[in-house]
Amino acid sequence: MATISNLGVGMPGLSDLYDKLQAAEEIKLTAIATQKTKYDAQITGYGKLQSALTTLQTAAAKLGNADTWNSTSVTSTNTAFSATTTTGANVGEFTINVSKIAKGQVLTTKPGTIDSNTKQLGGTTGTDSRTITITQAGADSKPMTVTLADGDTSLNGIAKAINAANGGVSASIVRADNGDYRLMLSSKTTGTDSDMTVTVTGDDTLKAVIGSDALDKQVPSQNAVINVNGIDIIRQSNTVTDALPGVTLTLKAKSTADETLSVTRSTADNKKAVTDWVTAYNSLQSTIASLTKYEPPAVGATAQNSSNGVLMGDSTIRGVQSDLRALLTNVQEGSYAIMAQLGITQDPLKGADGALGNLKIDDKKLTQVLTDDPAGVQAYFTGDGKTTGFATQMNNKLTDMLSTSTGKEGVIQSAKDGINITLKSIGKRYEAMELTIEATMARYKKQFSDLDSLVTKFNGTANYLTQQFKTSS
Repeated sequence: MATISNLGVGMPGLSDLYDKLQAAEEIKLTAIATQKTKYDAQITGYGKLQSALTTLQTAAAKLGNADTWNSTSVTSTNTAFSATTTTGANVGEFTINVSKIAKGQVLTTKPGTIDSNTKQLGGTTGTDSRTITITQAGADSKPMTVTLADGDTSLNGIAKAINAANGGVSASIVRADNGDYRLMLSSKTTGTDSDMTVTVTGDDTLKAVIGSDALDKQVPSQNAVINVNGIDIIRQSNTVTDALPGVTLTLKAKSTADETLSVTRSTADNKKAVTDWVTAYNSLQSTIASLTKYEPPAVGATAQNSSNGVLMGDSTIRGVQSDLRALLTNVQEGSYAIMAQLGITQDPLKGADGALGNLKIDDKKLTQVLTDDPAGVQAYFTGDGKTTGFATQMNNKLTDMLSTSTGKEGVIQSAKDGINITLKSIGKRYEAMELTIEATMARYKKQFSDLDSLVTKFNGTANYLTQQFKTSS
């Protein structure tokens, strides 16, 4: 609302008075805006709470997933091969012997037939149909065809064209001796399925130099052969993913003796899943402590302390905290009934962040139970995967809390919905108040303008009469 700058011509001070009245009216808007700020902060607070709950749910879901407890690792060190495992790998020891390493075929032009890497080897000129096609034996391979112009038939030109095609074959030039250059074609993949056939069309002279019949098998292809517990396994590649379920073998050299592959349950992965959940739980407690923080007002002050949490005194957040804490004392069936048996306990003291009830892990005890009875620890957390098992129950509870489905909104979404309804109402009140203030100030403007005009008119008349009296005297 703009100040009326032309007021006060007849009556000084009206413009200043108008500005003060306007400021007084706008205080009504400030009060509404303050309310909006408060509820906006609550929405932000619930967003932080929702994020912390989602992180906890992710950690709980992982603890309740059977795959987490089926993780394995390789505990042996081997020379002829290395191994990695994934979920579902069979736990046990396997005797492995690598008898052959897979190799890719290498073809070369014959020695002493090409004395320069830049001399054109093609015999036909002016043709655009000179092609080199390299086919590999594998059923999935596609023939690679390159077209050579007259100026591209040198060893350099041929190698450049083949490499530019980016197929399953690489080409290089080898200088074996003075006046002895050779084209080398190497299969990018190993095994007999990658054997190459080179066909040259449109140029018989070039065909006689680099066609399949003219090339030497410098390195024959070879399939990998490994023996696992007495069974020979033949593969095209040195990376074997399907010999043992969940185990990838990478062959490095021919064995000099049998080697043992030891696959064990990964206690480290299991412990990390537990630790990640405890960290997420404690982080949630820290978030709640911050959002509900209360500091008494300063001595003599009437307003609340500005450092108070935006959800201080909120019943929903306290209910969330209470429900999750109650789950910690649920008794489970199996080898371990309560969390303390796993080395996880609640700290009775407040943390540095003001959170109460943070969890602590006795690393030695947790490691021991994971080593001695991993199945029992798994049963405590996963249960039947539906209604029993600590992690399963917490995941279910958090799913309900965080639900946003229409008609099945969780407590977080319901609280946010209620605040948004209030914010919508505040927005309407703000708009209505703006219109009211505009109408009031418009009325003041007219009244002040009429008064200023009247006073100006009276002043003009008074000045005229004064002048007449002076003239007549």
